Amino acid sequence: MSTQDVGRSLLSRAFSPDTAGRIFNERVKTRPLHLKPTEPSTAQQQRRLVRKAKESRKKKQKPAPLSARQKRVLCLYDIPKSQQKYAIYEPLNRMWVGYIQELLWEDGVMRQVTTSMATRLCSADFHGAELEVVRSRCVSRVGVKGIVVRDSRYVFEVVTKGDRVKILPKEHTVFRFTVPRPKKEDVEAAEGAKDEAMAEGEEKEPPKDVVFELHGDQFEYRAADRATRKFKPHYLPDL
Repeated sequence: MSTQDVGRSLLSRAFSPDTAGRIFNERVKTRPLHLKPTEPSTAQQQRRLVRKAKESRKKKQKPAPLSARQKRVLCLYDIPKSQQKYAIYEPLNRMWVGYIQELLWEDGVMRQVTTSMATRLCSADFHGAELEVVRSRCVSRVGVKGIVVRDSRYVFEVVTKGDRVKILPKEHTVFRFTVPRPKKEDVEAAEGAKDEAMAEGEEKEPPKDVVFELHGDQFEYRAADRATRKFKPHYLPDL
């Protein structure tokens, strides 16, 4: 028995022969059958290929950042032995001195130390500064002096005059650095001191360099984070 005969026999059980024939011709025989294609259309394929090309291009343009372990394996932060020379970083120290002098002096006159001025000094970059440890819980670190070549969150990495790299933790450590007065101010101050000495008949020493002490406990931030951080005055129990 064919499919058409089966359909007609089923319809004839419920309807009259004329009605069954009409229903079969209108709703069964001439009804369109929609089939879903097993392969995607050309437009869908094209969109998928374009999307994959964009994703691969993004991956090539922005590679995944290295992990901390990969950085250590590649020795990215290690200074080669040939570069551990104090003389190499002396020009960096001279640049830093000029930078900090512009921060502290204006037209040869030292700025007044206000809250905003202290905040700017705390936010300054110390790469190139010559720091000396004056107090520390580790006695062997006291007296270590060198130029800062790396300012991380918890340590200062310095190169000493003996061409050695020292890692100095900031915690429980007080550092000292000296800022020489600008040359223009030196000449004017020396002349002023000389005139006063001649007028009073006494010998007075010319103005000395400015000395600062840096408390490492308050500087446990990366240089980039410290530049945008707002420092506020508060009580320090360790002082």
